[in-house]
Amino acid sequence: MKRKTIYAVIEVFILAVTGLLAFTALNKEYLFQWAAHNWKFSLVLAAVALVLILFNKQFVSAFMTAGIVLGIFAGSFIGNIIKDLNVAKITEGMKPEEIYRLRHHPGFEIWMGIILLSILAGIIIQVITSKRA
Repeated sequence: MKRKTIYAVIEVFILAVTGLLAFTALNKEYLFQWAAHNWKFSLVLAAVALVLILFNKQFVSAFMTAGIVLGIFAGSFIGNIIKDLNVAKITEGMKPEEIYRLRHHPGFEIWMGIILLSILAGIIIQVITSKRA
């Protein structure tokens, strides 16, 4: 029980710092602004990660937390690069639908992809370590 509490406190701290950054210093970045605006979604993600600790899925929880944090940074950074590259492709004669598609910021999709891959990695590690025990 003490170990679960330590895991939970560490993860809450990491998620709280990330949330604080989303609401303050990094709020001008698209994905962080989105996460702050949709704070209920962000809170549910954090809650899922923390509930996993209660079910003795510490590795899955830790990997999900890492995915949430690393994913929002990677999604914001890589999403900005992709959007800038796509916006440079816009020409005068393009259809409005094509222009809209090229102006799309893919940060959210990158963020969710990293979270899902992190959860999968956590499940694999959890299964491997539980078989050894």
